[in-house]
Amino acid sequence: MTERVDGRKLRYVHRRGEMLRAATEHALDHGLEDLTLRKVAQAVGVSHATLVHHFTTKEQLITEIVEGVLAETLAVPDLPLDHPDPLREVWRRATGAEGRRHIKLFAAIIAQAVYGDPVLRKAVASSMRQRTQLIADGLVLRGCPRTSAQPIATSVLATVRGLLVDLITTGDEERVNAAFEDAVTELERRLAELPGQGA
Repeated sequence: MTERVDGRKLRYVHRRGEMLRAATEHALDHGLEDLTLRKVAQAVGVSHATLVHHFTTKEQLITEIVEGVLAETLAVPDLPLDHPDPLREVWRRATGAEGRRHIKLFAAIIAQAVYGDPVLRKAVASSMRQRTQLIADGLVLRGCPRTSAQPIATSVLATVRGLLVDLITTGDEERVNAAFEDAVTELERRLAELPGQGA
């Protein structure tokens, strides 16, 4: 017996990514609380039923939005591990207009995760572990012992994340940028003092 294919779903199968991007843009502009399947359907130009066929529920759609935002926040996929100044480059991109949109939603996602949403908590925890590992790998390339890399990477990520939240909350660019430079200078000093670094 041949399985029946839903023609309505096939009609828009190539647009699923477009729908998800539109939903993500809505979330970046308005947060997650105001997001509805009807609003996303209207923005993409498809019916509510079509959106339901692809994402089933608002919760599923939000889960996919969150996974995408967490993957992109503080991530610079085209940045090579041997970049001469990776932390400042990540900061430059994160504090740009597009980067701030992601940081703002990222902060909102963390707040919801802290207040008990298990799906968001799991996604945020996974994202933080991935970011920490990327930083740790970069530190090892610069001569940091593996045993020290994870704690230092955790500290770096926490500092950058906190400063970014400070920046989007207060808008005090001069103070926050100075604090970031202070943190990077301290990290550079610490790495320079590692065995085998410098004279």
